[in-house]
Amino acid sequence: MSGIIGHLSAGCIAAAVLLAAGAAQAAQFSVGEKVFVPMFQPNPELDGYAEGIVETIHDDGTLTLRVNKVETGKGKTLGGTCHPSGGTPLSGAKVVSDDPDDLVIEQRLPSDEVMPYRRGSQLYLERENLSIAYLKYLGSGMAMTPDRLDVAIRRARETGLPKMVAAMEIAKAQVVSTQGRGFPVPATRALEKAAPMLDEVAERLEAHTESVEEAERILGGTAPRHREDPLAAVIVRLHEIIEDQLGELEGQSADPREVPGYSADDILAIYTGWYRVMTANDSRPFQNADVAFYRERAEKTIADGEWPELL
Repeated sequence: MSGIIGHLSAGCIAAAVLLAAGAAQAAQFSVGEKVFVPMFQPNPELDGYAEGIVETIHDDGTLTLRVNKVETGKGKTLGGTCHPSGGTPLSGAKVVSDDPDDLVIEQRLPSDEVMPYRRGSQLYLERENLSIAYLKYLGSGMAMTPDRLDVAIRRARETGLPKMVAAMEIAKAQVVSTQGRGFPVPATRALEKAAPMLDEVAERLEAHTESVEEAERILGGTAPRHREDPLAAVIVRLHEIIEDQLGELEGQSADPREVPGYSADDILAIYTGWYRVMTANDSRPFQNADVAFYRERAEKTIADGEWPELL
């Protein structure tokens, strides 16, 4: 069982503790009270939690808990998913019983890492509902209407997840731009407003260059396709969507200058918008080059009657 109580990086600990502390505020506890121990992550898809009873309240304000239920996030042990050098609130706990049907763990924690059960479980449910919307968008995206994405944005704000707010705002911008309200439409229609949408997304990403860098690593195959950074995951998904839609146009015309309803400049604007996304509105280089470099290259490729690659 000692291997299950794993270790985390200091950064992961800080994130979990700050999220818990912000929600717990200055809660007062009593012996015998049922409590909730959040093991929250910046991406709620990876959230975990524990439930237990307050066994002892110490003079220094710490609590000894008798934990009898642990729910780990996707792919996690009780210790979490981060690099092996630290611990979650349960790391180092005393295992009283490792029977899977009767798990009992004792742990002493600061009170700000513990929440009243009802408040904690409600917050977890809100984050889980947000995660469902996020995963739905990353998947088929079917029926992810602007209204549903508005709800996800609100939940992300209320639960204090700024990267998830940005991710869901980008998802909404993309859905609105297709004019399909979350339902499939032909690429000829879906891409009509893609260029201004991509420019808007690029402006939003100026404040999140680290997520753009992570998305670049994922798209380049130098980072795993994990979803610890929800904003990076949405950028990668946006790439997949635009690439598929451009592929549909290419299926209609091998020459990008001859797509019905689109001029060469229209096609170029879509590619240029994507390069703005990957440079965070030209505030950082993408693969050591700026927007002008990629735009000029795409313009030449289109002038030659060929489709550029959506890098």
